[in-house]
Amino acid sequence: MKQLFNISNNIYFYLALGFLFLIDFSIAACYILFTILAIELVIYYLSQPRSQWPELPGYYKYFLLYLLFSLISTAFAIDKLNSLKDNKDFFIFLLIPFFLLVLNTRKRLENSLFIVLMAALVSSLLGIITVLREGISLDHRLRGFTSHWMTYSGLLMLPFIFFFVYLFYEKRKKIKLLVAAALVPILAAIFLSLTRNVWVGIFIALSAFIVYYKPKILYAAVPAALILAFLLPASVTSRIVSIFDIHNETNKDRIYMVEVAVKIFKQYPLTGVGADNVGEIYDRYKPPEAVLSNPHLHNNFLQELAERGIFALISLAAAFVSILILLVKKIKSSSEFERALAVGVFFAFIGFLIAGLFEYNFGDSEIKFLLFYFLTIPFLKIAAASQEAPGATQAKKGE
Repeated sequence: MKQLFNISNNIYFYLALGFLFLIDFSIAACYILFTILAIELVIYYLSQPRSQWPELPGYYKYFLLYLLFSLISTAFAIDKLNSLKDNKDFFIFLLIPFFLLVLNTRKRLENSLFIVLMAALVSSLLGIITVLREGISLDHRLRGFTSHWMTYSGLLMLPFIFFFVYLFYEKRKKIKLLVAAALVPILAAIFLSLTRNVWVGIFIALSAFIVYYKPKILYAAVPAALILAFLLPASVTSRIVSIFDIHNETNKDRIYMVEVAVKIFKQYPLTGVGADNVGEIYDRYKPPEAVLSNPHLHNNFLQELAERGIFALISLAAAFVSILILLVKKIKSSSEFERALAVGVFFAFIGFLIAGLFEYNFGDSEIKFLLFYFLTIPFLKIAAASQEAPGATQAKKGE
């Protein structure tokens, strides 16, 4: 029985690695693997006593509240069928207990980190090759194998911030060299994606990390930034400048979105208009001077408020705050390896939150796939002395 359980656990671990790698390349393949992984998770919970279940992080209960209020919102949605279809993303929250179950040794965790880094590296190299062959412009932006450039750059942002931070804690020279070499093309692809919300997220997250880790590094960062500015293509520098242009059409449109969110909230304060319904009524609420129509409000908090109402927004905000608090506790109390994970995830999450002020990245399935992976790894109960899978101890007793 023990042998069969370990074989099964190993198979699902390798499927999890495949899932993590494919996030950057095929959403369809990811959903196929995710369905298999979700079935395994359900079987495990049904077959094992509660004492053997992985302990969920404290923030998870707020996600469950968020899902509850989202279901209530669906019941009162202006287009119930549309919202119901969007609710398939609820199952993505099963990734957190699944990763807790499968990534049960340090070796498995390190293998998963390697796969995530390699996926980002391959994706970035393909993006750079695309730019070299086809050029770069706002009308032809990098999207890799994803459906949108926002998804492409967002999937590169999370591992870039995490591994940049991790570099400062890694002691093994070969690993440091490998990570540093991989980060160069990943950063290049992020710049070439022309995605401003990701740039801002990375800039603020890494600046905050440097202040936390060693503020004196900022003295070197300033001249490095100036040198980088001279080396960047004109299309990239003009895009950076546009961040501060108050007359830029998309910048003005962000202000109009705030107005739309407030108007929708006043009319639907408790339940919102329902998931994936904002785009249907956007033109009804936008001010006359607004030219663009938008499928969503390009801001996590505004979108949740308009879509699902005040209670769903409070639940999601509580989850985000809880994540930050729990990560700070991990940073203060963990071993050196666990501290490196917690610090890396903390600042990657900061990058996600900042980028989410200018883009609805929490509504992107691929982004949530990778985000939930990172939000799980600091809370793994890694068996340092044993390579046994969860349930192996019980299997021994049953032999």
